[in-house]
Amino acid sequence: MLRMKNSSLVRKKTKNVLSLTNNINKRFNSDVKLPKQADVVVVGGGVIGCSTFYHLCKRGIKAVLLERHKVTSGTTWHSGAIVWSLRGNDLYENTPVLKVLTEPTTNNEKKIIGIDTPKGTIKTNVLVNTCGAWSRDITRMVGLDIPLTAIKHAYVVTGSVPGAKRIPCIRDHDGGLYFRPQGDSILFGGYENNPEIIKELPQDFHFSLYELDKSQFDVHWKNACQLCPSFAKAGIKSDIYGPESFTPDHKPIMGEDPKCVGLFHGSGFNSLGIQLSGGAGEQLASWVALGRPEMPLFAYDIRRFTPVQRQDRAWVTETSHECYVKTYSIAYPYDQRLAGRNHRIDPFHEALIASGAVMEEALGWERPAYFIKDRTAPVRGYDWYGNYGHVNNEDKRYEKELEGDLTFKFSKHHDVIQEEAWAARNNVALFDLSCLTKMYLAGPDAEEAVDWLFTNNLDKEPGSVVYTCSLNSRGGVEADVIVIPLEEGAGTLVGPILKGKGYYIIAGAKSGYQTKSHLRKQLYRKNFKSLVTEMTNRIGILSLQGPKSGELLQSITEFPITDEKIPSGMSKLIKINGHTCRVLRVSYIGELGYELHIPLASCVPVFNRVMEAGRGFELRHAGFRAFESLSCEKGYHLLNYDLRIDDNPVEAGLTRLCRKDGQYLGKQAVEQAKQRGVKKQRVFFTLHDNVALYGYEIIWRNDRIVGYLRRGDYGFSLESSIGTGYIVHPKGEVVDGEFLKSGTYQIEVRNKKYPATLFLKSPFDPNHQRVRGLYEHQFQEQTHFED
Repeated sequence: MLRMKNSSLVRKKTKNVLSLTNNINKRFNSDVKLPKQADVVVVGGGVIGCSTFYHLCKRGIKAVLLERHKVTSGTTWHSGAIVWSLRGNDLYENTPVLKVLTEPTTNNEKKIIGIDTPKGTIKTNVLVNTCGAWSRDITRMVGLDIPLTAIKHAYVVTGSVPGAKRIPCIRDHDGGLYFRPQGDSILFGGYENNPEIIKELPQDFHFSLYELDKSQFDVHWKNACQLCPSFAKAGIKSDIYGPESFTPDHKPIMGEDPKCVGLFHGSGFNSLGIQLSGGAGEQLASWVALGRPEMPLFAYDIRRFTPVQRQDRAWVTETSHECYVKTYSIAYPYDQRLAGRNHRIDPFHEALIASGAVMEEALGWERPAYFIKDRTAPVRGYDWYGNYGHVNNEDKRYEKELEGDLTFKFSKHHDVIQEEAWAARNNVALFDLSCLTKMYLAGPDAEEAVDWLFTNNLDKEPGSVVYTCSLNSRGGVEADVIVIPLEEGAGTLVGPILKGKGYYIIAGAKSGYQTKSHLRKQLYRKNFKSLVTEMTNRIGILSLQGPKSGELLQSITEFPITDEKIPSGMSKLIKINGHTCRVLRVSYIGELGYELHIPLASCVPVFNRVMEAGRGFELRHAGFRAFESLSCEKGYHLLNYDLRIDDNPVEAGLTRLCRKDGQYLGKQAVEQAKQRGVKKQRVFFTLHDNVALYGYEIIWRNDRIVGYLRRGDYGFSLESSIGTGYIVHPKGEVVDGEFLKSGTYQIEVRNKKYPATLFLKSPFDPNHQRVRGLYEHQFQEQTHFED
């Protein structure tokens, strides 16, 4: 059991911090008059707020930092360490924000216009919310919420431990503990599976702590004593037990809120605030100043959560709890969360589960990862690890399936995924793509808007399926989408009646809300009279892929499925058993393929008809693991992996998507890249050895590091591990074909280098014959470096 020693260490630390902030207060008089206007107001004087304020000041921006109590109060003061020094003349302590002032925008959102405090009003168009565990208080002032949960977290300091000064910092991933020396003692804490979740934080908790629950912390004490028996004799000298903020994916919440122009977030750092503060403050300052960070930070961007997720407190609390519990769990590439599941399901869900679908989660949606035979593995409700009055789930079928993916080698489900991939390559497979984001863009300025938003030419025949990018001002890729100019519809969900021009837009699943937010933001900035309306919940997608996909589709519709009536890159409205669907002749995996976009009410009848007809074609279900393998093998791009906000289409090999005529957002940067050449270039690799690739493996050229893989997978047709990445010239020079051809390449996987072959594009069907339904040719491997 825990053995506590009498000590005034915590009281001394609190006194010291208060003394420090009192000295700071002498430099920054809390009673001085507030400015009436500021370019930026940072709210929250913890380590993230101070870092952001510092970097804004470095940029010459007129910024004001407001702290409700004292600088570093809240959660920063009781961190394991504080390193802080500021020279600012606009830092105001004891200045809480009473009200955030907003006004409506033309796109039915809000924008920041100022803040009210007891000392007066400051007019500003930018508010940076860095209030840590109290950040929800600020967002609720503008009628919003953020996915953040406050949880009590503890660490302790032992008595004297022999040899403590020689002990390095340690993380015990089995016990979920962290250790670091502190004088002749050891500071340690951990992440238990039954932490106390805080529903509402007191407003006046500035330098306060909770009384340590010794029975709750006892699990960490026992694990620590097992690791280091001398702890038992040392006992505990002091403890720190305070609030910390956690998020649903264990990553911070940063960036501009898509629902409120000028509201920026910098919170939810999951006990990593000190560690991440320098870079986080720098990138937040860049976000404010330039409208984007200098680094690709989608993993931290608040747009990775949809409004539905943000507003669902049960979902936020469940997922944040599991992230707390799994803080020190090994992050395997295909591991899946158990909390917050079945949040969004499509009409095919139950039928797919019955057919053996093992689900994965994407932006809250359940979608098939792969299919098992002769058994099912449904996702059950979250059992909170048997805590808070919940009982552990007895049904562990899903967890048992996940165990096959707890590896950095090939998954135990590798063979099942291979069978699904081969079905798509050699016969016909059915993919449920309903999780893809579907939107309509329409309005008086719709034609002018898409001309500005997208790089490709959209002045096409109605029904044309156009793949295109949308960029930022620096030419970086913000979105890659399918856009379809619409014909005159008949009043259905997939064929709406529009006044003027209208466009159907299809974006990725995980990046869908990011794409939608980007489009809406640009419409607002240019004052286009057009609206983006999301249809994801109301339209399902069944994708038939493979050599026999056209034959199967023809068997269930009277519409002629021919090259003349629906050529590659075209969509049509057809009927299946009386149900109107939009069929797209399109493939994300490089095969002959047809997507059925189906109104919600028609999804189940159409699915049943497809499955009934599919029996005569040996139709096979396939999941996203096969889908992503096939897509990567074909060399197609995936947003936030192959394409990021710092990737120019020229660097990414997508110059063909950038039209020469007219103007579009980011065109100047694209034209400059064409003229000057690029200093990085996307390439494709195959490995000679049978080693699993997952992404982030190091690329070596002539024994020098030149990049890392953005994506890794296995190509079942190429019979090789495959990867895509960008190569940078070691001397910062232009990367051209000659440079790429002249190198010898290796991929480093878990500290071992493996020989690799480089291609400028995927060697799988390089002439794109299969996607056009031309299967008569024999597969011929491409000569290296063909472009």
